[in-house]
Amino acid sequence: MLKKLFPIVLCTAMLAVAILFADSFIAPLMFHSRIERLGETNLPSIRVERGSTVYCRMKADDFSFPLPPSSHATNLTVTGGFDTVDGTVEARFDGTNQQTADQYQDSLVGRLSPGARITADHIPGGLLIKFHYLGDK
Repeated sequence: MLKKLFPIVLCTAMLAVAILFADSFIAPLMFHSRIERLGETNLPSIRVERGSTVYCRMKADDFSFPLPPSSHATNLTVTGGFDTVDGTVEARFDGTNQQTADQYQDSLVGRLSPGARITADHIPGGLLIKFHYLGDK
């Protein structure tokens, strides 16, 4: 009984390792995507994580950036494709301690992924943040 069961268990384990290897290393190189995302149809998507980070998910990549301190996000929009997103977020300030658009943009220097571009404009009560991301830069 063990002589018949051992090869089956061994083959199953080797197959599982091969699939994990393909998902982790080969798929991003060959398809520029994760295998589990190939069938997703609701991408790109946008959400706020931990109350202060805007997170965009695409089939091939992820992109995130911080909101200004003491702000919350409203009116999140995103469009894009396989590894590209464009969008806007309104950052509404909760109190009188507000960053200017220039201060916010300066705070992002060196903190963004390659291929990311963010601009900010003043709007009443906050900032209008416009972003663009092109993966694989």
